Amino acid sequence: MTRTLETAGKRIAVRLAKEKDYQRILDILNAAILERRVTALLTPVTMESRRGWFKEHSDGVHPIYVAEKDGIVAGWMAVTAYRCGREGFKHACEISYYIAPEFRGSGIGSSLMEHVIRESRKRGLKNLMAVIFADNLGSQRLAYKYGFKIWGTFPEIVEIDGRTTDCYQMGLKL
Repeated sequence: MTRTLETAGKRIAVRLAKEKDYQRILDILNAAILERRVTALLTPVTMESRRGWFKEHSDGVHPIYVAEKDGIVAGWMAVTAYRCGREGFKHACEISYYIAPEFRGSGIGSSLMEHVIRESRKRGLKNLMAVIFADNLGSQRLAYKYGFKIWGTFPEIVEIDGRTTDCYQMGLKL
């Protein structure tokens, strides 16, 4: 299902990712890795290294959604099983999202978040979680906007290039 939203005169369409989107998803992720501010991944990823990850997200239960603005994939959000294999967590998922640098601040994150929250409720999920660096204020603002709260703090758990930061486990009851 594709959902199209009108934002500041520009159309944003959110839909399930397709194989043709995979390279763009990796390009957006690799841009974030190179920035070294919002992901604990430090080495750029390749299609080969992520093939299994894409397969896991093609199971119909834990999808990847993309947001297109003017026909260009501008960002994505993955819904991942939380503590995979532990049945007691079957109604909880972790979300990860990345927006291409040139599209940040243009409504892409909000469009993805609204879509994923709505679809997650339909799928019977009860909890969404996101792991967000304490100094990633943009991502925190997005999460707070949709009702996420800090459920836990991992003090100084992330170290990138000699810089350490806390990480928040943010959660939303659906």
